[in-house]
Amino acid sequence: MTLVIADSSNLILISKLELLDIFLEIYNEIIIPQAVYKESVEQGKEIKKIDAFFIEKRIREGKINVEKIKNIAGKNELIDNFNLHEGEAEAIILFFEKKADLLGTDDYRTIKTCKILKIRYYTTLSFIYLCFKDGKLSKEIVLLKLENLETIGWYKRNLILYFKEKIKKEEE
Repeated sequence: MTLVIADSSNLILISKLELLDIFLEIYNEIIIPQAVYKESVEQGKEIKKIDAFFIEKRIREGKINVEKIKNIAGKNELIDNFNLHEGEAEAIILFFEKKADLLGTDDYRTIKTCKILKIRYYTTLSFIYLCFKDGKLSKEIVLLKLENLETIGWYKRNLILYFKEKIKKEEE
């Protein structure tokens, strides 16, 4: 079993791409910190984002767990030293507290922090690729998801094109 901690950017993008149930199927133990709940559900519901309601439903079903971090001082150090937002800092702290296997993030600063702290992480792009490699999604659907990600995400076009080309070549 793979224990995954997800931050808001990752959870929101996966939900917007309608991949949340596949995400929960592949990684059946998902935990988010309270700050991520606040960002992705509470604030999302305030502005009527549909993904916030999907995430909240999976939390109510017990498929995503929300937990409070213990190391507040460590969170504040991450915020100060790496210029992270509260949700991303709490996700990293929870990753260490729970001895998790993976951290899901699409935030550039968090990715840099993961590299420095030697945290195994994945992004929405790499998750979409995993869905293709594991046969969870067809090539056509994956290419559509990448197109959607280009519209709703904040990835540079050349990175999305790289993954599109990689997927197109895989089945040739």
